[in-house]
Amino acid sequence: MSKLLVFGASITWGAFDLEYGGWVERLKTHFLRNYKEKGIGVYNFAVSDNNTRGILEFLEHDIKKITRIESEELNLIFSLGSNDSRHNKENQIKVPIDEYEKNIKEIIKIGKNNSKRIIVIGPAKINESLTNPWEDSGEYWKNENIEKYNQIVEKVCKEEQIEFISLINEIKESELHDGLHPNTQGHEKIFKKVKNSLQTKTF
Repeated sequence: MSKLLVFGASITWGAFDLEYGGWVERLKTHFLRNYKEKGIGVYNFAVSDNNTRGILEFLEHDIKKITRIESEELNLIFSLGSNDSRHNKENQIKVPIDEYEKNIKEIIKIGKNNSKRIIVIGPAKINESLTNPWEDSGEYWKNENIEKYNQIVEKVCKEEQIEFISLINEIKESELHDGLHPNTQGHEKIFKKVKNSLQTKTF
C-alpha cells in the first residue's frame, strides 16, 4: 500500500477551505474515489503556525508513526517557506534565510533516507494590505521576503534533484480568505497542481 505523508502549516492543514477542508483533504478524497484498488493512503501531519524548524524537529518521529511499510511505498510532500519568512515589528525574521536553507537540506536528507519520492511545494504570495500586520498577531508577511524564500527552496530542490511545485504566481488576491490563507478556490488550485505532479508517475 502506497502512502502520502504531507507536512506543512495551516494552509496544508486546511484553513480556510470552508467546503472541503483543504487541498490535502481533496487529495485524500481523490485517491479514495479513483485509486481504491491500489490502496493509496494520505496522512496530513501539518501543524498550524509550523515552519521548517517544527517540521524538522518531529519529522523522523512522524515518519515512524507509519509502520509496516517499505521505503519504495512511501511518498513525502513538504510545503515550505511562508511561515519561515514572516517577521515581527522589529523586522526580525522568524527563521533567518541561511538557517532556512540548512533546514530544507536536512529535511530532504531525512526524506531521502525514508522515501524514494519527495515533492516540495513553495510558498504563495499574499495580500500585503491584510498582512502588515496579519490580524492581531503582531506578525508580518511581505511578498518581497516570500519571493526570496521561494528562490532558496527552488534552488535547493534543483540541487538535490527533488520535484518542486511553485505557487509563487498561482494564487490571486481574490482567492485568499484573509490575505494569507487560500479560500476554497485557492485550495482547489493547489490540489490540482499537486495531483497533476503525483500523476506524472505511477504508484
